Amino acid sequence: MTSPRPESPRPVYGVDFSAAAADAGTKTWIATGTVADGELVVADVAPLVEVADLDAAGRETALPALAAWIRGLGDDAVVGIDVPFGLPRFVVAETGAASWRSFISGFPASIGVGGGDDTDDGAVDRADDPVRAFAERCVELTERHGEGTYDKRRTDAVVGARSPYGFIADTIAFYGMRDVLAPVLDAVRVAPMDRVSPTGPTDGGWRPGTPPGPTVVETYPAAVLDRRGLRRTNYKGGGDEEATRRRRNAAELAAEADLTYDREPDLVDAVVADAGGDALDAVAACVGAFTARRRGYETDTAEFDDPEAVALEGYIYA
Repeated sequence: MTSPRPESPRPVYGVDFSAAAADAGTKTWIATGTVADGELVVADVAPLVEVADLDAAGRETALPALAAWIRGLGDDAVVGIDVPFGLPRFVVAETGAASWRSFISGFPASIGVGGGDDTDDGAVDRADDPVRAFAERCVELTERHGEGTYDKRRTDAVVGARSPYGFIADTIAFYGMRDVLAPVLDAVRVAPMDRVSPTGPTDGGWRPGTPPGPTVVETYPAAVLDRRGLRRTNYKGGGDEEATRRRRNAAELAAEADLTYDREPDLVDAVVADAGGDALDAVAACVGAFTARRRGYETDTAEFDDPEAVALEGYIYA
C-alpha cells in the first residue's frame, strides 16, 4: 500500500488594512503563510511598502498597489482582509442592487454618494470629504428604516465589531470597498457571497460566473484572538506591558490555531517589536483566512436573526 501523497503547500495571506491618508502603506501589514497537511506556517510579516516595493506610503499610492497585489495572486491563494466588506442589508436593499457584487461594483454611487465629480443623478457629492458623505448617507437610510443611527451587520454584532459607517470604521470601510474590493471584483472569488449557498453546505461550490482567482474573505483580528481566549485589547503600545501581551498573544495563537512560525524566534520578535500591533493583527488575519478555508468557507449563522443576510452584508471569518 502506498502512503498518501503529501499535500502541496497553498498560500494564505492576512492583511491588516489601513486607509490612513499619509501612511497607509506603512500601516497596512501583510502576513504571508502556507498551508500543508492541515498546518499554517507563517513565513513573513511586513508592511505593504515592502511587500509591493513602493516608493511612497500615501493612501493614493498604497491602496491601488494593494489591489494590484491581490489581483496578481494565484488561484490557490486565500487572503483574509481586516476591512468591512459590506453594509447592513437594508442599506444594500435601498440601492436596488440584486447582489453583493452589483452593490460593490458600483460603490459608492450605488448608495447615492458621488465620487467627487459633478453629478446630475441626485447623489450626495462631497469631494472635500467623501467619507463623511458616505457615513451621512448611511445614517440617513438607517433613520429612515428606524434602526437607530449606526447600525451593525449581523456578523458585526456577533463578533463585537463596530458599525461599518460609525466614526471608528467609516474611513476603513469606505476606502476598502471603493479602492480595494471594487477594483478586484473581476479577478477574485469572495466568500461566502460567491458561494452557491452562502449559508448552506460548503460543497456546493461557487456561483456560475464567479471569476477564477484567489479567494478573498473578511476577517477581524480582535475576534480571531477573542475566539481563542486571547487578549483582544491593550496589546498596542510602546510599553513593556503591551510588548509582553503581544508576545503572549503570538505564542498562544500558535498553540490554539495549528500555526507555526518560520525562522522562530526571529519572526516572533519582529511581530512583538511592532508597537502598533499591526504585525500581530496581520498574523491573526492570516489565521482567520486559514480557518475559513479549512472549514470550506462555512458560515456559522446560529446567532443571526436573519441568516440569509450574509449574501448581501458579508461575513466575518474569525
